[in-house]
Amino acid sequence: MSSSTTQTRQGEIRYRRLTAICKSGLCLLFLILCVLLLWVIVTGQTQSVEKIYYPMAAVLGMWLVGPFFFMFLNRSIQGSTVLVSWDQQNLYAGSRNVPWNQIRKIELAAPSRSRWQLAASPMYAIYLKDGTRIHIHTDHLLGKKGLQTTLNTLQRTLEEHKGE
Repeated sequence: MSSSTTQTRQGEIRYRRLTAICKSGLCLLFLILCVLLLWVIVTGQTQSVEKIYYPMAAVLGMWLVGPFFFMFLNRSIQGSTVLVSWDQQNLYAGSRNVPWNQIRKIELAAPSRSRWQLAASPMYAIYLKDGTRIHIHTDHLLGKKGLQTTLNTLQRTLEEHKGE
C-alpha cells in the first residue's frame, strides 16, 4: 500500500498488539502445561488412574488452545494492526476493497462453534447488494464494548456514505 493511499483514509479500526501478545503468551503457558502433563506420564510419575486423565486433559487442552495460540501469534507479528479502514469511496478489509454503494448493511455476527468444536471469533458481516457476504474476523482481539462501539462506527459511516 502506498503512502498516498494511507493518507487519504478517513477512519480505521485497530486492535492493540499488546492484547495479541498477552493472549498468545497465556496460550503458550497453557500449551506448556499440556506438554508437562504428557511428560509426567512418559517418565512414569503417575498412578494408574492418572494415566487415563492426564493424556486426555493434555490432548484436549492442545486441541482447544493450540489454534488460538497460532491465531494470536500471527496477529502479534503482523505488520499492521488495522482490522478494517475506509475512505470516501471504499471500505478496506484486508486485501478486499468494497465500494460503499455496494454495501447493503453491516452487522456483528455472533460467534459459534465450528464442526470441530473450536470457538469461532466474533466477526463483522458485510452484506452486499448482490447477495454475497464478507466477514471481517476480529480474532477475539476486541472486547464486547469495543465490538459494539466499532460496529456503531461502521454502521454510522455506512449511513453517511449512503446519503452521498
